Amino acid sequence: MKLPALLPALIVRLPQFRRWSVRRVLMRQLYFTGIEAMPLILLMGIAVGAIVVSQLYYEIGQSGEGSLRLLAIVTLSELAPLLTAIVLTARSSSAIASELAMMRVNGELASLRLQGIDPISYLILPRVVAMTVAGGVLSCHFAAAALVTGAVGVANLNWIYELQRLPDALSIRLMIWCPIKGLVFGAGIAAIACVRGLNGFDSSNDVPIAASQAVVRALSAVFALDVVFIALRQFL
Repeated sequence: MKLPALLPALIVRLPQFRRWSVRRVLMRQLYFTGIEAMPLILLMGIAVGAIVVSQLYYEIGQSGEGSLRLLAIVTLSELAPLLTAIVLTARSSSAIASELAMMRVNGELASLRLQGIDPISYLILPRVVAMTVAGGVLSCHFAAAALVTGAVGVANLNWIYELQRLPDALSIRLMIWCPIKGLVFGAGIAAIACVRGLNGFDSSNDVPIAASQAVVRALSAVFALDVVFIALRQFL
């Protein structure tokens, strides 16, 4: 299946989530893609918050409120969704592509079809939905970890007060930008990984190639989508 045809095929199959077998695959993918990646995402968010605030507040001399506001703008608009997408690409897209490619090589996809099981509903749909949800949720957790770290860095014991003031200085559009970008990035990464895993690999030697191509193409797509989002922000 080609990438442009995948989205309509997935939308048509959304009612398949009424089946317990499809929901079970979804929960497994959510655990692998989302929950298991959470510690790394939080650690990266803490590191980003500490680095940015230390440069703005301690090195440049920006005020605490200004440093936290700049951290929020940069993190919500770019760093959180982009770095989260890079982690998902490196960690999950290669795993999905190699898993599906191996299933194709071993004849498991053909076996599913012989049993009357639609591989798109059973394999692709849960993975794409799980990665989409994980992209949005993990981006928000990344941003939260960065902002809490930044608030502690500039306000110490008064960090809760600084965080409570922060929404007044930010626009609603900026606050919803982060999860929206995370959802789109996650969907794109998963779709590319699934397509590369299913198409054109008939030897076990080709499985690493599928994983490598999935990572490279997903990263290219993430940066291309980021440029599109930057352009859209100029008109919204």
